[in-house]
Amino acid sequence: MARGEADRGWAWAIVVGVTVINLAVLPVQQCFGLVFAERFASLGITATQTSLILHLNGTITCSLGLISGPMMKRFAFRKVAYFGGLTVVLGICAAAFAMSLPTLIVTYCIIIGIGQGIIFPATSLAMNTYFRRKRNIAMGFSVTMTGLGPILMPLLIDVLLENYATTGTLLILAGIATHSLVGASLLKPFEEREKVSSRGLSFHFQRLILANEVTDVSGKRNGARIEATSDEEAEPRNDSFQCRLMNEETVSEERRQSSVRLENGKAEPEERTSILKRIATNLDLDLLRDNRYLAIVLGMSISLVAEVNFNAMIPFVLAELTSLDRTSIATVMSIQAAADITGRLCVPLLAQKAGWTCRNLYLISLLGSTFGRTILSTWGNSYVVVIVVSLIVGVAKGTKAVFQALIIPDYVPLERLPAASGIQMVCNGILSISVGPIIGVVHDVKNSYVGALYFTSFLSMSCVFLWMISGLWTSCGKLLRLPRRGLPVE
Repeated sequence: MARGEADRGWAWAIVVGVTVINLAVLPVQQCFGLVFAERFASLGITATQTSLILHLNGTITCSLGLISGPMMKRFAFRKVAYFGGLTVVLGICAAAFAMSLPTLIVTYCIIIGIGQGIIFPATSLAMNTYFRRKRNIAMGFSVTMTGLGPILMPLLIDVLLENYATTGTLLILAGIATHSLVGASLLKPFEEREKVSSRGLSFHFQRLILANEVTDVSGKRNGARIEATSDEEAEPRNDSFQCRLMNEETVSEERRQSSVRLENGKAEPEERTSILKRIATNLDLDLLRDNRYLAIVLGMSISLVAEVNFNAMIPFVLAELTSLDRTSIATVMSIQAAADITGRLCVPLLAQKAGWTCRNLYLISLLGSTFGRTILSTWGNSYVVVIVVSLIVGVAKGTKAVFQALIIPDYVPLERLPAASGIQMVCNGILSISVGPIIGVVHDVKNSYVGALYFTSFLSMSCVFLWMISGLWTSCGKLLRLPRRGLPVE
């Protein structure tokens, strides 16, 4: 596939593949509280330990972000997606038989976390590689189709838990996760046809060179004019041969000198500096020099901790504040997922007409989820209020799901995107394990999820204030971008 054929052709098969992977892999994470609620209660796992399991999984998933950039350069995203999908399936099967906190940490946090940390960067890079102008439309379609899963999965999991308990439910979810291999099969590497075209181009040049050589041979037979031309062409060949010999002698001399320095045990600081520079170049750590990029990463990481914790803990929150049974909680989660779909479909169209940037819509979604949590913590004892809150939070969640995946690609050039996404994932992991369990501690200290909801809202609003101070909440239509590598950073 050539670069000029982006946004069409096989690019839409990539959208289908990414959607299948998300629908297969995400149900365990999206319905975390619903799946493990009974097992956690039987094992006596506290809210702090639940937050630890949840955020340790996110930390391990994000900790692989630092190596995702070099991994994508070494392997095609199809192979990476295959390996990640198999790891997730293995982790879900092992988690089905986990009957203690340590085994839950090993299975759900470590194995599933590693699989998710491998497969998600592959799908993100595939989408951003195949799409240029229609990236927003493609991402909106993918996350919208992915949002169909949370509508049906809570009701399905409720039926599965009723008939097969937690162990059988997780084994069935592992079977569903196996379909991620089908989605991975559609992630055809973008460079395949480029390599074919480059081979054809090189073959064309070889034919031209061969034709020129035949012409030179025939010219030698015709007269001295062509012989003079061939003599002139021989000189640069001899010169190039001499230059190659000089370069080889220089390289051998440098190797000999470096070996002598190593034998004497006197490694020079320049060598260590060059190694550090090579590492910094491969990881593209120059991104950390840009203050706006740092503000984007820190703000998204802090808000991600808050939003992921709230979405995963909704069954526990509703069971405590409203005393709803499991079937009613599953119904509320399905209603929220339906509102999520509405947000994913309608908000991007309205945003495109209004000319709002992805960062502005992301901040507005944080304000909406904060507003919904405030209503839930104040008037959460009414079932009608719970339905209204689920609608508000669902629309905000859908808006955030569409635009959070576009914030880094809109600010960072494509060639720096793997490294930028990797740094963001590492920051997500660090803040998830350091800040996330505090939400559970707040619940255990206050003995109520009301304080935990207020603390979660505080974390979300901190992203809004940080981006306002950094100037990232721009006026409509104004798009800030990071320069390409090699250019000065703003």
